[in-house]
This record gives sequence, C-alpha cells and structure tokens, in this order.
Amino acid sequence: MSGQRAAAEPYATRFETDVTAIDGRKVWLERSHFYGASGGQPADRGTIGDAEVVDVRLVDGEQVHELAAEPSFRTGRSVLCSIDWSFRMYCMRAHTAGHVLYGAARRLLEDASYAGFEIGDDRETIRLDLETRSTVDDETLLELDRLVNRTVWESRSVSWDDVPIAEARERDDVTFGEATEDDAVQKGRVRLVTIGSKDENGSANGSSRLRGGFTVGSGGEPWDVSACGGTHVRNTREIGPVTVIDGSSPDDETTRIELAVGPRAIEHRTAEKRAAFAATRTLEAGVEAVPDELERVVGDGPDRRRPVRRDGGGTGDAE
Repeated sequence: MSGQRAAAEPYATRFETDVTAIDGRKVWLERSHFYGASGGQPADRGTIGDAEVVDVRLVDGEQVHELAAEPSFRTGRSVLCSIDWSFRMYCMRAHTAGHVLYGAARRLLEDASYAGFEIGDDRETIRLDLETRSTVDDETLLELDRLVNRTVWESRSVSWDDVPIAEARERDDVTFGEATEDDAVQKGRVRLVTIGSKDENGSANGSSRLRGGFTVGSGGEPWDVSACGGTHVRNTREIGPVTVIDGSSPDDETTRIELAVGPRAIEHRTAEKRAAFAATRTLEAGVEAVPDELERVVGDGPDRRRPVRRDGGGTGDAE
C-alpha cells in the first residue's frame, strides 16, 4: 500500500508534529500529511510553521519538504503544518477523474491498457496515456466525454484499501501500471482504488453494450479498480465539472487523452457552447442539425471522424 499518509487520509490538511531534521531549506517531519510528488500527481503545497512549502519529494520512502527559504524553527521543535486545501482538493478531483476516464476507455477501446498519467501543477492539464492500436476519432472522444460525465453524475462511491499483491494480480479487473505500481506497493501489499458500480447507489439497472464486451450498469460491476498511491475523493460527484478536451498520439501505439476539471472544464464548455451558438445562427439550424448542415455546405471537407494525430499535437489527420 502507499506509505503516504495523504493517500490514506486525503481530507486531513492541518496537523502538528515534530521536526526531525533540517538541511538548509529541506525539512523532515516525524509524520507528514503532505503528498510527495509521485505517480503523475504533483506535490502538495502549504506551510510548515510560518515557512512556505514549495515541493515535497519521496526519498527512500520519506517525505522531504523543500521550503521557499531556510526556516526559523529548529530540529526537535513542534510545528503546526497546513496543507493548501484548494490545491489538494483539485488533485483529488483530477486524480479520481483520471480513473473514471480510464474506466471509460477500457469500455470503448478493445485493447486499451494503462501507459501513464499526469496532473499538471498549473491546474490546467490532466493527461491519460493509453497503449492502444484502436482508432480514436472525434466520435470516440465525444463518447468518452459522455461516459465520464455520466459516471460523475451517478455519484459512484470511491474507496481504497490494501490487499496482498499476489491476490490482486490474480484478479482480471485490477489495473497495474509501471508508472504507479511502485508507489502503490509496500511490504507485499498493494493499495487498490475502486470506483464502485452504478447499482451501489440504487440506480436503475438499464445497460448499454459497448465495444470491448463491457456492459455499463449491469451486475454491480465496479467502474474501475486500479493500483494507485494517489489522493482521491470519496464519491465521483465530488469531481465536479469535467470535460474531455482533446486527443493526440505521441507514437503509433500510444494515445493521449487530455481532460479538464473545475474552472478549465467550465471555460472549455463555455467556448464550445459559444461556437455552437455561432454555428446555429450562421447555418440557421438547430444544434443537432449543425454537423449535417456543415457537411452539406462544405461538401467533401474535413472528416468529422478524423483520428487523432500521431505527432502529439492534438486531433487531426493521421500520418
């Protein structure tokens, strides 16, 4: 399981502890609820005493806290620590959204497997990399967006626990990734993060068959179970506004999906709606009729089902 207290207790943001060592601007604490950068998730921000924390790294399993300036407190002193709740909660939402997106991708792409994940510390970018040779076009991105938002709306439970690693590896529903496995495994046990089934919350049992043989909302199947050492919210509804931004392909076997949560998701949706309004006024057609009207006006123009580009620069024609 993850050795970071932040992963086990993500809602704890104020604590008091003793300083065990200081080396210039680097500080070690007796216990720490700060999240050290790992598995594509950036480090927490906050303060130790009156000193600003600018970075937290894991070194030999311990959090090393880097301060903006050398501290006024000394080794052995008790200090009050405060974690920037706004940034912590953003990372919790973003990381959980990444799991929701991966669950959607597994249901849409037959051969999709986990290849990497990154939350930008600028609160702008969330990237999920998938190993797949399946075609990811505009329609796929739209369906991913629909499934992600549906899962957020369904208020599915999110839980974490640790199990023997041998047991986890025998389960077909558990996702292991080299980028996150080291942080999730400790002393022969692995920390699993589970996004529960739709049926857990008393939702209707209606289902729809998707590519890859999965069925949404039937039999209480969890949406996603992954080995992960990051911080997460307790329910998908806490993720808030979310949207799939774009897709690209850094190489022939990797597809990168860009996601946004919170303010950037709202801004992107607003831009899309503004464009849709402009198109409906120009074409004198309803929103749902715009694609057909564009095809009629443009003729043999760009294919709406274009696959993502192979140069990592967003959607476009494949090379």
